[in-house]
Amino acid sequence: MKKATVVLCLMSFALVSALAAVEPRNYYGKIAKRLGDSLPKYHVLQQPMDDEISRRAWTNLVTFYDFDHSVFLKSDLDRLAAHELTIDNEIESGDVSFGYDIYNLYVERLKERVDFATNLLAAAEWTFATNETYRVRRKDAPWPATRADAEECWRKRIKNEVLMMKVNHDLDKSTNTLDFVTDITKRYRQYITVMTEPDEEAVLQHYLSAICRAYDPHTDYMSPA
Repeated sequence: MKKATVVLCLMSFALVSALAAVEPRNYYGKIAKRLGDSLPKYHVLQQPMDDEISRRAWTNLVTFYDFDHSVFLKSDLDRLAAHELTIDNEIESGDVSFGYDIYNLYVERLKERVDFATNLLAAAEWTFATNETYRVRRKDAPWPATRADAEECWRKRIKNEVLMMKVNHDLDKSTNTLDFVTDITKRYRQYITVMTEPDEEAVLQHYLSAICRAYDPHTDYMSPA
């Protein structure tokens, strides 16, 4: 097999500065308590908000933020698991902090992953002569055990994207290899912007919707906005 190489020029990309943690407003606890009172009474199932609902809500929330198991670490999941059976009690007491803790942790980890990806794009020289496997659908894959494991996963992810672009655009001598850097990096800039722009109300909506969907997938909490 002929060796194929894509050389990416060294560039500097500033994605996002340190992001301030998003925190709930004081009255969000009252909203949560009212939701916790209403769902068992008025939802068609009339199921009490118990540990089973809590478990489903926890799974919904983790899946919403990291559906392909590529952002959080296994240690993060172990820490988050402390809330797997307590969400029902927290909502009953008006405590919505877990919804913000998981979001802020997600943003922190996502920034680490995207920083790694863009730095890699800026400096790497890609060769495609070595047989490697990348698991595209990772929803059933284990979470990376360490940051190094996560970065290796993202290295393969980025390499796969570069290869796909090379094939799709039929790279030749007239092709500017810098386009691979700019196109993929632009995509990740947009990705992290979209995933980190929610305000405190949007984070509450994601959290309470995860709880509503524990009753059925067609029930959501919709914020006033």
